[in-house]
Amino acid sequence: MTTEQTVQAPPGQKEAIHYSAVAVADYDEAATKRKLWTAIRLLVIFCVVYFVAAMIATPEFKHIANIQVFNIPLAFYTGILVFVVGIIVTRMCLNQDQKG
Repeated sequence: MTTEQTVQAPPGQKEAIHYSAVAVADYDEAATKRKLWTAIRLLVIFCVVYFVAAMIATPEFKHIANIQVFNIPLAFYTGILVFVVGIIVTRMCLNQDQKG
């Protein structure tokens, strides 16, 4: 929905100026709060996965990082998990934003 407004021509100009503006969009406060809380939850999930992977990679937790799973250290799996969770969280945020 647009609104048009005609402004009187200033002295020395022959024609009036026509302005067209988009009307103010409706603001859905409930949807905005829902999106915000969903984004915060997804951020918390990502942060937990990231910090667990970062802590496992420290020298203090070397014994945990060296646990072999299919002949690959657990630290490698947690590092890959950070990327996977990051991609999933990003996709979920984008889907939530498109729903409107």
